[in-house]
Amino acid sequence: MPVHAAVPRQSIERRRALLVSALTLGLLLSISFAGTAQAASTLNAGIGVGSGTTAGNVYLPGDMTILVGDSVKWTTESDEPHSVTFGSGPAGVPPPNWPAAGFTGTVAPPPATSALTGTYSGTGFLNTELLFKGSSATVTFTTAGTFPFICQIHPGMSGSVNVVASGATTTQADADAKAALTRSAILGAVDSLEAATTAQVSETKRSDGTSLWNIFTNSIQTPGPQPGGGTGFLELLRFVPPSLQIGAGDTVKWTATGVHTVTFPAAGQDPATIDPFTAPATTNDTYDGTSLYNSALLATGAPGAPSTYELTFPDAGTFRYVCALHGFLGQAGTINVAAAPPEVTPPATDVGRLTAPSSGGGVPWIALGFLALLGLSVAAWTLTLRRR
Repeated sequence: MPVHAAVPRQSIERRRALLVSALTLGLLLSISFAGTAQAASTLNAGIGVGSGTTAGNVYLPGDMTILVGDSVKWTTESDEPHSVTFGSGPAGVPPPNWPAAGFTGTVAPPPATSALTGTYSGTGFLNTELLFKGSSATVTFTTAGTFPFICQIHPGMSGSVNVVASGATTTQADADAKAALTRSAILGAVDSLEAATTAQVSETKRSDGTSLWNIFTNSIQTPGPQPGGGTGFLELLRFVPPSLQIGAGDTVKWTATGVHTVTFPAAGQDPATIDPFTAPATTNDTYDGTSLYNSALLATGAPGAPSTYELTFPDAGTFRYVCALHGFLGQAGTINVAAAPPEVTPPATDVGRLTAPSSGGGVPWIALGFLALLGLSVAAWTLTLRRR
């Protein structure tokens, strides 16, 4: 039977202490790592900038970097609604008609607000549909990658989320600073954009004495990169000019560079009851002052869709019209038609016949007699000189 050497008690206690220390350290590390894995964060971002008829179609910011498992919460800041859309919608369906997909919750019409939640693995279709001011959508990203997103009703408005397994990410302070850059750039362009469109308004005189007026349904920038990331543009949902003075018989031609309508409600009709998506275009191009006249949606981008609308105004009056799509934001205009001046018939004249002036005016008879006497005197004097 082998003989074992006795182990000193001090050595045993030291080993026990080391073992306890190792177990304690391991436990602390596991708790620390578990806490890190559970500490997923949410980055707050905005959608749109501007109120009323000022529509900055941008994401705030337009790009960001987060960790796998983190979330982004988008909240609409503008009066103009927008969507957050990942992937492509149903085949053959234009983006403005894409349905909501992949979110928990439903979009409430204004003035109510919505709070949607969803997850995105990097594939498939995820769409909020339209989010009105104050409504939000929170998306949790479960896979690393770079994922672009768009607004389904504003072509040229886009952003991206870069999802990484580890490394540097966008802090809330970073996101806010980038959003401020884009917000400032968009709002700073309002006056110059409106002035540029106003400069294009024109009047063309026609042979019959009437005029053709060329005006606009809106002002719009070309979409492009934004200082805070992503792409977007400013659109002014305002008729240019908002009020136009014309003469009876003149024609007004509106040109749309964004999706709008030119809609004259019928007498007594509430413009809010006119559905821009179903109200047909009016075929009569001479305005009668009382009936509904509607261009239907202009500049939709669909094949053969018109981008202009014309009306002739034969009668004097003040006629108010709206964009049926953006009337809730205050897009309205006025056509003021002045009455045609009365025709003036020149008085008849009898050439070669001297008529006596009326007692109320004309050349006095004594003056005419003096002139006649002066003429005879000059003639006699001339004859005398010739005889000499």
